[in-house]
Amino acid sequence: MAVAGRKKGSLNLMDSPLGAPTKVGSLDRRQLLVATGALLLSAQVTVKARAASSLPDKFINAWLRIDPDDMVTIMLSQSEMGKGIQTTLPLVLADELGADWSRVALEWADFDPAYRHPQYQWMFTGNSESISTFFPIMRTVGAAAREMLVAAAATRLGVAAASLRVDQGRIHHDPTDRVVSFGSVAADAARLDIPKDPHLRPTSSLELIGKPQPRVDIPSKVDGSAIFGIDVKVPGMAVAAIRRAPSQGGSLAAFDPTAIKAERGVLAVVEIPSGLAVVANDYWTAKRALDGAELTFKPGPIAGYSTSGQRAEYSALLKSTSFDTKVKAGDASAVLAAADSPLEAIFEIPVQAHATMEPMNCTAHVTDDRCELWIPTQGVEITHAVAKQMLGLADDQIIIHRTLLGGGFGRRLLADFAKIAILVAKAAGRPVKVIWSREEDFRYDAYRPPMVHAVKASLGNDGLPAAMTHRVVSPSHMLYIFPRGVIKAQGDWARPIMPPAAYDGMAVEGLTETPYAIANYAVEQHRVDTPLSVSVWRTTGHGPNNFVLESVIDELAHRANADPLSYRLRLAASDPRAVAVLNAVGALCGWPAALPAGRFRGLALAKAFGGYIAQVVELSVKDKTIKCHHVWSAVDIGQTLDPGIAKSNIEGGVVWGLSGLRTEVTFADGEIEQTNFDQFDPLHVSETPVITTRFVESGAKPTGVGEIGPVPTHAAFCNAVFAATGERIRALPISRSGYQRI
Repeated sequence: MAVAGRKKGSLNLMDSPLGAPTKVGSLDRRQLLVATGALLLSAQVTVKARAASSLPDKFINAWLRIDPDDMVTIMLSQSEMGKGIQTTLPLVLADELGADWSRVALEWADFDPAYRHPQYQWMFTGNSESISTFFPIMRTVGAAAREMLVAAAATRLGVAAASLRVDQGRIHHDPTDRVVSFGSVAADAARLDIPKDPHLRPTSSLELIGKPQPRVDIPSKVDGSAIFGIDVKVPGMAVAAIRRAPSQGGSLAAFDPTAIKAERGVLAVVEIPSGLAVVANDYWTAKRALDGAELTFKPGPIAGYSTSGQRAEYSALLKSTSFDTKVKAGDASAVLAAADSPLEAIFEIPVQAHATMEPMNCTAHVTDDRCELWIPTQGVEITHAVAKQMLGLADDQIIIHRTLLGGGFGRRLLADFAKIAILVAKAAGRPVKVIWSREEDFRYDAYRPPMVHAVKASLGNDGLPAAMTHRVVSPSHMLYIFPRGVIKAQGDWARPIMPPAAYDGMAVEGLTETPYAIANYAVEQHRVDTPLSVSVWRTTGHGPNNFVLESVIDELAHRANADPLSYRLRLAASDPRAVAVLNAVGALCGWPAALPAGRFRGLALAKAFGGYIAQVVELSVKDKTIKCHHVWSAVDIGQTLDPGIAKSNIEGGVVWGLSGLRTEVTFADGEIEQTNFDQFDPLHVSETPVITTRFVESGAKPTGVGEIGPVPTHAAFCNAVFAATGERIRALPISRSGYQRI
C-alpha cells in the first residue's frame, strides 16, 4: 500500500504551493474522464467520454485513476477521523477492481458534486453513512473499471474477454501465458463505453473485503508524520489565537491595542464576530498578547440563559404545549387510561460538548482571486459554500485541502471555524493558521441539545407492554448541518437553518422505529426553539432516545417479574436481527450465569444507523461509587467489511458512551461553566473496563459502525445500576442521582 494521500511524483497537499490552482469546475457525475493516458471513473458508471484535450495535465477529480506506471490512485470522498474509513472504502474499490493493494495511492478529494451523497446531494462525512452509501458505489466503480480493462486487454491480445482473469493489477490469458498490466491498457480502456450493469465479483473471490487489514493511517500516526489540521505548515504562514465573549454572541466592547502591539512577534490584530484575533509568528505569542489585552465584552443574546431555567422551561412544556404526532399505532391513550397503575416516568438528557481532542483550527490563504483552505473538516461542501458566499469567488477559485481529523463527533460538520480563518487571513493578507484554545472550543461549540421525555406504559395480561407513549421536548439537532440542497435553502450558510419538520426527525429517531412489537404505541414531539447553538453529537438522537426506551423496557420487565433478556426476546420476536444479537450477547457473556459477589449486569438493545447492537454492562456499586468491570457487545452491521476496524469502532464507542454518563455542560447567566477537561471529565484509561465484541453476520446491507457502539451504553449501564441498587436513573449525568466516577 502506498503512503496514504501520496504517490511517487505526486504533490503532498501540505506542501501545496500558493500558485495557480489545478482544480477545474464541477463535472457531471455521469462523465468518463480521460487525461494524460490515465483511466478515471466518476461515481456513476453510465457515463460518456470526454476528450482528453479538454482536461489539464495531472487532472484528478474522479474516483479512480490508473496511470501508465500501474499506480492506481483512488480518491477519498469521506474524511478520516479515526474510524478507518480511509482504509475501508478504497479497499472495497481495489478489491472489486482486482488491483494490487500495495500499488494503490490515496488522495483526498476537493469539493465536487461527483462526491456528494446521492440521496442528500451534499458532500459530508457523518451520521454513519459512509459505508451504507459508498460501499455499493465503490464496488460498482471497481467492477466497471475492471470490465473496461479486461475488454481493452482482450482487444490487445486478440482473445475473448471471457478467457481473461484479473489478479493483483494484472490481466492474465492462461492458455498462452500472456499477461498485460492495468497501466498498459488503461488509456485504451478509457475510450470504451462504461458498462451499464457491471458484474460484481463473487464473494468467494474477494481477497480484501471481510478480512482485517492494516489501517493506512496508523503508521504515520505512530511515527508522528501524520498531518492533522493543527500540524499544517505552508510558506509564509502566520498563526492566530482568538478570544471571544464568554457568552455566545456577545460583542467586543474594548481592548488595549498598545499591550498587544508591545508583544514582540505580533503581526496583526483583527476584529472578528464577538471578539478579537491576534496574528503572530507563533501561537503562544498571539495567546500572550490576547492575555494582556484587557478585553471587555458586552453580553449577547443568551445572556440570561441557564441550565436551571432550561430544565424548568422544558418541564413546563411537557404539560402545556402542543405536540406533533410522529408515530401512532393503535390507541395507546385509551389503553393507558384504562390501565391500573401505569408506569409514568420523566427522563432528562443534558447538553453535551463535543470536546474533540484536536481543538477547532483552520489554515486559510485569501487573495483577490483565490481562497485556499487546509482544514480538518467533515463538512466539505458547507465549507466550500461558506467561502464562496463570503468572498464571491467561483467554484474553481476555492481550494479545500482536507487533513486528518483529531476527532469529529459531528462538530466538524460545521464551517464556523473556517469562516473565522477566512476573515483573519483576508485581513492579514497572508496565510494564517487560526487555532482555538480549549476554552474557546468549549464556549463556542454547537452542543448536543438538551431533551426531556415523558413516558407512559402499561402491561397486558401476558406481561408484555400493552401500550406506550413518548412525549419528547427537544430542539432541532439539524439547525447548522442540514443538507441545504434538499430544501433549496438560501441565506447565510454559516448560520443555522430550521429544516421543515418532515426533514427533522432526529429528535425522535430510535423511538419511531423500534425492534419491539407494541400494538398501541405513540410518539409525539414538540420542537422547541433555543438560543443555544446546538447540533449533532455522536449517536445523534439514537443515543438519548435509546437510554429512555431501554430503561423503560427494563422497568417493565422488572414489573412483569421477567428476566431482562428473555423479556426482550419475546418482545422482539418478530425481528430476527434483534433476536440474533440478543442471543449472541447472552452467549457471549454467559447470561444468566451466577455472578461474583457484588457484581450486577444490565442489558440494552438498539436498532440504529441501519444496524443492531445488544450490550451488557457488568459493574459494582459501593457507597454510590460505581466501577464498571466489563462490557459485552453483539453487533449486526449486515456485512462486516473489516472486523478489526469495526471492533475498534465499537469498543471506542463504548468508552465514549461511558464518558457521556458523567459529562455535561451547564450554563449560568449565559456562560458555560465547564471550559476544560478539569471540569468536563471523560473516561480515563485506568477506568476503562474489559470490552468484548462479537459480530453477527446477517447478510443485510453493510452499514456504518462509527456511531452505533455507544447507543445502548447509557441504558445498559443504568439498568445494571438498578440491578445493583434498586434505583432507577432517569436524569443524566449520573451525578444528578448522587453517583460518582465509573
